[in-house]
Amino acid sequence: MIEYQGENFKYFLKSNNISADKAATLLGKNRVTVYQYFKSKSLSRDVVSNILNVFKVSEEDIWGEEAIKNGVRLEAVPLRLADPYSFEATNEKFYQLADGSLIMQVPIITQRAYAGYMVGFADPEFYDDLETIPLPVDKVHGGTYLAFEVSGDSMVNLNSLELAEQSIFPGRIAIGRDLPKEKWKYRLHTHNYDNWIIVHRYKGILIKQISNHRVDEAIITIHSLNPEYEDEELHLNDIEQIFSVVQIVTKKR
Repeated sequence: MIEYQGENFKYFLKSNNISADKAATLLGKNRVTVYQYFKSKSLSRDVVSNILNVFKVSEEDIWGEEAIKNGVRLEAVPLRLADPYSFEATNEKFYQLADGSLIMQVPIITQRAYAGYMVGFADPEFYDDLETIPLPVDKVHGGTYLAFEVSGDSMVNLNSLELAEQSIFPGRIAIGRDLPKEKWKYRLHTHNYDNWIIVHRYKGILIKQISNHRVDEAIITIHSLNPEYEDEELHLNDIEQIFSVVQIVTKKR
């Protein structure tokens, strides 16, 4: 009897260079659901049927004896990642180019991955196979960096040249450095960073300016450049993560 173990489905995707994001899109699921498949010891018949129909394969291709014995014919594990900026990327967070300059690879949370991120950000496996953006840096930086694809127009204001230059347009990539929660009890360095990414438990992923931080009350006031969006007060107890935006870049496709 065939055992429909999720681990074999994971090997199948890797051997065919199919990312978890791509698989989720094809299956009509989100990224977190696909990772739940990977961890399952016995996938349901409905899930198996969906996989077979979407990828046009037989059960034996993924769960047959030869597939299991050979790791689903996984002949090589790629050591180099796709690089949209044409750098010679590796699977290391930092790597050095021939001229001695440094590149830091930062995982991107795309707009379509937002919902999955809210559920799975605490699971290290969530970040497997995420697309990365290579970022030139002058030194090896500590801390956790993530890139978020900007959605919506709340940070767009074309009423003046100055505001237009400050605007963050949809599709741009905001590079953020995670600010650990233990530092939230002190006043945020809003004078050092213009923009912040806020992962809110109920409102989702926001990119805003922080105009005020009432430390004793653990409340921040967020501000949008677009005048159609009113300022809001958020309690830090309702926030999962805060990232200071260190750079805005245009994603090359």
